[in-house]
Amino acid sequence: MKELLLIPGPTPVSEEVLSALSKETIAHTDDRFASIMTSALDKTRKLFGAEKGFPFIIAGSGTLGMEMALTNILNEGENLLVLSHGFFGDRFVDIGKTLGVNVEVLKAPAGETVPLTSIESTLRKHHFHAITITHVDTSTGTLADVETIANMVHEVSPETIIVVDGVCATGGVEQKFDKWGIDVIFTGSQKALAVPPGLTLLAFSERAIEKRKSMAKVRTYYGDILRWMPVMEDPHKYFATPAVNMVYALEKSLSIITEFGLPAYYEKHTRMAAKVRAALTTVGFELVSKHPAPTLSVFKYPDGIEDAAFRSKLAVKGVIVASALAELQGKAFRMGHMGSVTEDELLVALKRMLEVCQELGVKVDKGQALNAFLEA
Repeated sequence: MKELLLIPGPTPVSEEVLSALSKETIAHTDDRFASIMTSALDKTRKLFGAEKGFPFIIAGSGTLGMEMALTNILNEGENLLVLSHGFFGDRFVDIGKTLGVNVEVLKAPAGETVPLTSIESTLRKHHFHAITITHVDTSTGTLADVETIANMVHEVSPETIIVVDGVCATGGVEQKFDKWGIDVIFTGSQKALAVPPGLTLLAFSERAIEKRKSMAKVRTYYGDILRWMPVMEDPHKYFATPAVNMVYALEKSLSIITEFGLPAYYEKHTRMAAKVRAALTTVGFELVSKHPAPTLSVFKYPDGIEDAAFRSKLAVKGVIVASALAELQGKAFRMGHMGSVTEDELLVALKRMLEVCQELGVKVDKGQALNAFLEA
C-alpha cells in the first residue's frame, strides 16, 4: 500500500520529478547544468510574477529564505513590522530579534487575519523600514490578502520594503510580484512545487537590491545576495556548490507546472480544497481559518475524537496528516492538498478518515461525506 503523505510539506513527489532527481550528477559549472539552472531561474521568475525581479535558487529550507530576506534589507537597529497569522509569522519576530532589528508585531488570533485598520494605523504612527506578510501561514491555513496590504503600504508608507513569505502559497495561490509592488518574495521547494525539501527560491526587486548595496555590512556570508547574484546571472560561475540534483528536480517540476498552465494549477488547488472541506465539515470537523488558503486545511476535531489516536490510526491505514501547532496542538490536525496530489488520492484519504472516525466510536454518514466531496 502506497503511503499518502498529506502533511503541509513535504508533499508527494511524482515519478517524473524523482526520475529527474536521480539522474547522474554533473559538474556545477558544466554547460548542461548552467542551462538547466537558467531554465529553472526563468520559470521561477514567471512563478512569482516577477519579470522585473531578480531570482535566486539556493540550497536550504524556507527558513533560509526568511533569513536572507531580512538580512539583506535591514541594518541593525532598523524597524520591522511583522504581520503574524500564526507560528510562521512569529518566526519572523525571532529572526528579526536575532539580527538586532527593532521588531513590532501585529498578531491575529488563530484562523483570523490582522485587520487592515490596525495595519494602516500602525504604519501611520511609526516609520518601518520593512514589513513582512506571510501569504499562507502553514500553522493555521490562513490566507493573507497580500495585494490589498501591499497597496496600503504603498499609499501610507511608500518607502517601506515589502517582504512576502510564499512558502505555503507559491504555486497554489497566484502571486504578482511586479504588479503588487513586492520587494522580496521567497518559497520552498517542498510544498505546492512538489519537489523534495532542500531549495529556497527568492526574488528581489531593484529597490531591495539597492538597499543591500547601500548597507555597510550584512550579518551573513552564505546568505548575502551580492555573493549569489553573479552566479544567478551566469550559472557557470562559482560561489558555493549548488544542489545539482535538486535543481534537476525543480526544473522538471516547474516545466510540468508550466505545461499544465499556472491558471489551471491554481484552479486545481482551489477545487481540491473545496472538496476536502465540503466532505469533512459535513461530518462535524470544523475549519480553523476564516480566510482559508487553497493549499492546506486545518480542522478542529468533532467531540469524541482524540488527536493522537486519530492520526496514529490513520497512519496505520497509510495516510499521514500533521499535528497542529502552538495553541491548536491537540485540538486539530493539518492536511495538505497541494502539489501533485490527485483527486483520487484525496478520495482514498477521505474514506480512510471516515473509517477511523467510526473505529473511534464517532458516528459519521460516509455516504453524505463522499457525496459532498464528489459534488463540491
